[in-house]
Order: sequence, then C-alpha cells, then structure tokens
Amino acid sequence: METGKKQIALAQHLKNFIKEKVSEAGKQGVVLGISGGLDSAVCLAVAAEALGRENCRALYMPHSFSEEPEPSVEMLCSAIGIKPKVYNLTPLTEIFSKMTGESDPLRRGNFGARMRMAFLYNEAAAFDLLVMNTSNRTETMTGYFTKWGDEAGDISPLGNYYKSEVKELACYLGIPDQILDSEPSAGFYSGQTDEEELGISYEKLDRILKVIGGSEDAGIASSEIEKVEKMIKKSGHKRNSPVKAARIY
Repeated sequence: METGKKQIALAQHLKNFIKEKVSEAGKQGVVLGISGGLDSAVCLAVAAEALGRENCRALYMPHSFSEEPEPSVEMLCSAIGIKPKVYNLTPLTEIFSKMTGESDPLRRGNFGARMRMAFLYNEAAAFDLLVMNTSNRTETMTGYFTKWGDEAGDISPLGNYYKSEVKELACYLGIPDQILDSEPSAGFYSGQTDEEELGISYEKLDRILKVIGGSEDAGIASSEIEKVEKMIKKSGHKRNSPVKAARIY
C-alpha cells in the first residue's frame, strides 16, 4: 500500500477503534496526558477527530519543570481547540523525596509517571471517561516505560505501532514541526532524552525490532540485534504483570 494511503487507512482505523471502545464502555469520552511529544500529540489529534474535541480532556502534568505548559503543548491544544488542564506535580515529587530520601532522578521520574496516571484516573472517574494510553510498540517491546505509569490505561491506539510509523502518521495529520522535530523525552529531568537513555536511535531500534519480528535487513549487525533482544528479555516482567501462580486444584 502506498505511504499516503497507508496513513489515511491508519488514521481511520484508529478513529474507529477509539469510537468503538468508548461506546462499548458506555463512557463519555477520553482523557490523556500530553507532554508536547509526538505520541500524545497524535493520540489527542486522532481522539478529537473521532469523538469531537468536547469529549476529549488533556492533562499536562510536569513534575520538575515550569508550571506553565510547554509552547508545543499550547500550540497543539490551540490548533485542536482543547484547553489543557495543568497539574504541577513537583510538590508531590518533593514530598516523596523528603519521605524516602530518594535523590535518583530516574526513580523520582518513575514516581512522577505513576502520579500522572493517578491524576488521569481521577479525571476519568470524575467525568466518566476512559484513560487513553499514548505509548507506542517500540517503547513497549523494549521496556522503555514506567511499570504502572505511562504504560497503564484503558485503551492504547498506538500500542501496536512502531515509533517510525507514529511519526509518519503525525506528518499526515499535520502535527506541528516543533513537535515532529523535538527530541523524544519522558521529561523525568532537565536534558533527559529517550534515545540517550536507550543508547540507540528510534530509527535503528525500529529496524532491529522488525528484524526480530521476521523482516529482513542486511544492514543490521548481529551484535546490535543481540543487544535489543536482551532489552526485550530483561523487560519481560514489565509486559506480563502481575504474574499469577498456576492453580493446583
């Protein structure tokens, strides 16, 4: 299928998926966390088209930076016609650090990610909504997410699509260049980027994951494939939780 036709088909497929799941659950709409990044931007844009902007709520929840929304967040929400609700979670993170003595930025970030999900589920309960997970397949397969944090949710439109596919869809949807060109980041601490922590670019990571899935790519070294296979194996517990004991009677 040609690239343009693929994006048209994918956008319609995701819109149908969102409408169907919200209807099946008998809910009024969806709520999702937005960060100024690519995945949440695509999810918000597609959800607004699927359900109408009046049935979509967006929460911006920094936990270590400015209380004001990122310019890219304001740009996206303004274009879609949705006013984001801002919750600065920094005070909660500081209380957590004070109580536990935790100073590691990654563990503080994981706490913040779980708090974001708590706020999303509170919003969902208050307004009869489903929580939309905004993670992609690349992050899920490699375990690059916070368990019970950003990987939680009721529906996951992008969960079966690689980061490169999400970016192609974003281009088709007209997501602003400021978001398309920004370095992916979980926002755990200042200067943090996904690719630096992963130790590999998303473009190459997607190629390797497709090879592991059965595709052919002569340009990938076996050592690089082995590295990603180890990432998948090591993070298996994050995708299969909780593990239940088998019945013996």
